[in-house]
Amino acid sequence: MEHRPASDTNPSPPPQTNNAIIDRGFRVVDISEIKPYEYNPRRSENPEYDRIKSSIRTGGMDQPLIVTKRPGEKDYMLHAGGNTRLRIYKELYQETGAERFRKLACVFRPWTRETDVLLAHLRENDLRGDLSFIDKALAVRDAKRLIQEEQGAGIITQTELADMLRARGYALSQGLVSQMEYSVERLVPLLPVALRSGLGRPKVERIRQLDRAVRALWLDRSVDTEEAFDQAFAVLCRRYDSPEWDIGNLRRALEAEIAERVEVSIQVVRMVLEDYVRL
Repeated sequence: MEHRPASDTNPSPPPQTNNAIIDRGFRVVDISEIKPYEYNPRRSENPEYDRIKSSIRTGGMDQPLIVTKRPGEKDYMLHAGGNTRLRIYKELYQETGAERFRKLACVFRPWTRETDVLLAHLRENDLRGDLSFIDKALAVRDAKRLIQEEQGAGIITQTELADMLRARGYALSQGLVSQMEYSVERLVPLLPVALRSGLGRPKVERIRQLDRAVRALWLDRSVDTEEAFDQAFAVLCRRYDSPEWDIGNLRRALEAEIAERVEVSIQVVRMVLEDYVRL
């Protein structure tokens, strides 16, 4: 169905020619020529989506999109945030056909390298303060992979990764990198619902401490093999995975598992485990 341009009560800056340079670094770009960033750190729906769409429908966009171009590619790509706003503009143009939703004044940034774009998106989301811990962790995982590809590097340690990210303007401590890697490698397959529901850094660290403590007790007291522990831990995590995650449920289930295997009371296991948790 062909759309007819709607009247513009609050239009964006009027384009002069397609992709024309308006001012230093500014270009007017057709939204069909702008792609979202495929490594967008935000993997979940923006909770403010409806509010942002209503605001843009009424008053346009307060800040221009920042775009770049990969070498050899025809279309522009978002350089630093803006994935939600781009999606909304595309929807509004599809719904209304209004010219003010078709051509946008954008800030253009010359291409440098892939990690710079990913980290620019991360910084933008950090400024907005609404990115979940697991989304940050997955983005840092992607950044590590891109750095390895760009440098042809082998294994990058957590300390090296923290140093490389800091040199690129995204400072993280080695301890935080370690927590993020644990979340991605250990917890994403076991607690996807809890993580997507906002399970944050403090609770992730408590799970990690419990994981270490129960593993140490399991092996020290010859409860069973390490492989058996990993299997039991995975089964119990998945059993209690929910938006209302409660680490107490997991701990009690692990205590019961050990008590059954070594044929002692759960109270004895609870007392011994407490010493391991404090280590």
